[in-house]
Amino acid sequence: MIKRILLVLVLMCLALPCFAKKSTQEEVITPLTQLEKRQFQTRTYNATDKQTVMKALLNVYQDEGFMIYNANPLLGFIYGAKDFDTSDPDVDISKEFGLSKGRLNVNGVKVATLETSANVTEYGESIRVRVNFKRKLLNIYGNAQFIEDVNEDTFYADFFEKLETAIILQHK
Repeated sequence: MIKRILLVLVLMCLALPCFAKKSTQEEVITPLTQLEKRQFQTRTYNATDKQTVMKALLNVYQDEGFMIYNANPLLGFIYGAKDFDTSDPDVDISKEFGLSKGRLNVNGVKVATLETSANVTEYGESIRVRVNFKRKLLNIYGNAQFIEDVNEDTFYADFFEKLETAIILQHK
């Protein structure tokens, strides 16, 4: 009888971890507020005029491979896109999309697009530039498989570093 009780106790001790409630905390991802997005999407430059910054911005976009589809110097607005053929072995899209081309091809993605818009505004004695980027993955029929705002502050910091250099070169 004592052996049976001990056996039941041992089995219960072994089985308890299986029934124990796991105390893992789920990570709560809160969306960025509009103010948080604006902080990394906006830079202010002590440039001489809006036209100089617009021209520098166009140069950076073109240097980065963007096609400019709309630009309005009066409003300070620029819109463009950069397309990637995911089947081209010579094209690396990991920087812009953080995904391997193999993974994209498995999911039926044929074109990866990075869209951008910019707003250049005179702000007192300086010029304020706000840019944003959006990632789109399209299938063979041109239908969007995935759309996402680019919200990595390092991505924007890299872009604005190039813009700052272009503004300096524009003045020379």
